[in-house]
Amino acid sequence: MVNKISSFELGSQKIKKIIPSISNKPGVYFMYNENKEILYIGKAKNLNKRLISYCNKSNLSIRIQRMVSQIDNIEYTTTDHEASALLLEANMIKKHKPKFNILLRDDKSYPYIMLRKDHSWPQITKARKNKNSNKGEYFGPFASVNAIHKTLNAMQRAFPLRTCTDFEIINRKRPCMQYQIKRCSGPCVNKINTDEYANIVAEAKSFLLGKNHKLQPKLKEKMEKASINLNFEEAANYRDRIRALNYIQKAEGADFRHIRDVDVFSITSLHNKDNNKKFLTDKNENYAIQISFYRSGKNFGNRTHFLKYEINTELNKILKSFIPQFYDDQIPPPIILVNYLPKEKELIENALSIKSQKKVKILKPLKGENKRALEISEKNLDISIAKKLSSYENQSKLIISLSSKLYLDFVPKRIEVYDNSHFSGSNMLGVMIVASQNGFLKNEYRKFNMKNNDITFNSKNDYGMLNEVFRRRFKNYHNDNTSLPDLIIVDGGKGQCNVACKVLKSLDITNIKVIGVAKGKKRNAGNEKIYYSSIREFIPRRYLENYNSGDPIILGKNNAEMYFIQRLRDEAHRFAITAQRKKQKKSLTTSVLSDIDGIGPTKKKLLLLHFGSTKNISNASISDLIEVKGISKINAQKIHNHFK
Repeated sequence: MVNKISSFELGSQKIKKIIPSISNKPGVYFMYNENKEILYIGKAKNLNKRLISYCNKSNLSIRIQRMVSQIDNIEYTTTDHEASALLLEANMIKKHKPKFNILLRDDKSYPYIMLRKDHSWPQITKARKNKNSNKGEYFGPFASVNAIHKTLNAMQRAFPLRTCTDFEIINRKRPCMQYQIKRCSGPCVNKINTDEYANIVAEAKSFLLGKNHKLQPKLKEKMEKASINLNFEEAANYRDRIRALNYIQKAEGADFRHIRDVDVFSITSLHNKDNNKKFLTDKNENYAIQISFYRSGKNFGNRTHFLKYEINTELNKILKSFIPQFYDDQIPPPIILVNYLPKEKELIENALSIKSQKKVKILKPLKGENKRALEISEKNLDISIAKKLSSYENQSKLIISLSSKLYLDFVPKRIEVYDNSHFSGSNMLGVMIVASQNGFLKNEYRKFNMKNNDITFNSKNDYGMLNEVFRRRFKNYHNDNTSLPDLIIVDGGKGQCNVACKVLKSLDITNIKVIGVAKGKKRNAGNEKIYYSSIREFIPRRYLENYNSGDPIILGKNNAEMYFIQRLRDEAHRFAITAQRKKQKKSLTTSVLSDIDGIGPTKKKLLLLHFGSTKNISNASISDLIEVKGISKINAQKIHNHFK
């Protein structure tokens, strides 16, 4: 009986037939299947020797063995040296995206700040870098458009350069709002001469290049000179620019004196931590790489890339493929910091040095500012992973895990989240959103419209609004067959939590657990604290075994469950804001008098006929209001209190 040849042996035989025609020079090879699809792109110092290695099954991973079994043909391109082969390989991988290569999937170009030089009034704006463009000078890259917006927004206060289009600057007759709020110097209407404007441009350029240590003393000197000359408005402008510079420097965060142009790469496997594994499936990415950008000593943000590749692949092998692909369409800085040195580090350094035309070093720092920058990057990477794991694809697993973190004795099947909203004291409403293990149940969302009532509550009384919402939500639950939640989340701390629980207890509902989520100093910063009520019936037994009553649960920034709670809270906030805006838009066609208790359509009509407008009603005294037929002293008092 003839033994059947395995698919790997068939692929290996095809490689052996091709090998005699393969060069011994450096180059890049392309492996194709029978459908002419590229399976894999690789580079080699010696193409012939590299391809022979694919015939030795014992040295190949299962993944590469599967690839060899599909090979039908091999093509190659020679290069002058291995460094050129590495650059070509990275370019071809990004272009063709072969299924067996490690791929940088999020390969969008990074944004830059551009300072235009093709106009007499240079403009500062965001742009994607164009190698063939001579329109201006580029500063970056920035990790995201959001990072650029924050920087531009802060810079406009310190450097009032125009952001308007060329069409606007030619056709404008009066200065725009940007000039009125001191964020533009008004070149469109000649509020500044070209020399003064050029000075601001030079200062902005120096700032972006990190040469701003002399700028603040210079502005301070100008401010004092203007003040001595009694030009107080000019002095105030310099003062505001100095304050803006102080704000920018404070917002930049970590103070690195010696870091100039550096990129920081942090890599980890999502399977490294047991807490992560319970959220992962075969569809999830297995690795995460975060890149942080520092240019001219300034932090330009960070971005995390998630990769799907074989579990247990060496991290330095992944970086070996990732770093050249990352720099395929952008110039690398002189120093690249990593937490794992990539394989063939020297080769990658040589290739990137050729690309940038200056020496590039890849370092794994052990101490000093470089080590500190790497540690910050690793912490940010953990936060990015936690946010990724909190995605809605994992909602069922997240709720199971959340029940454990909250010390519950059950897994919630129905979660209700409550939030309140109002617009400057009017159009008050509360909302309820519902989540389950299958996602958000949007057809069960509810809105609770409310009116100002000085006796029971008003827009300044968050407790009163919450009390009203909970009474209306639960007062008839015995009769309307409404499903009760297992867990309630309210936006606020222990006070809001106690209000909710008091209402539930008064209605003989004690089988629901309620938590209050108090925001940290910055929204969505991961500093939230979770509180239970001080009413014992609503406190889980296991919580009392681990905490003193009243102590908050703090999940931390690296916790997927924390970001899941944030998403629930933010969905309630989104629903509240959307509903509130619709209500506000509708109210534009109705009178503000509708918000006053006891003032219906008839009395509203009488008041408007008597006073002529809502503004006149708001300025009327109680005695004036009583003169209107049908308006009692109690009505007059309510109207007067509403406006005053």
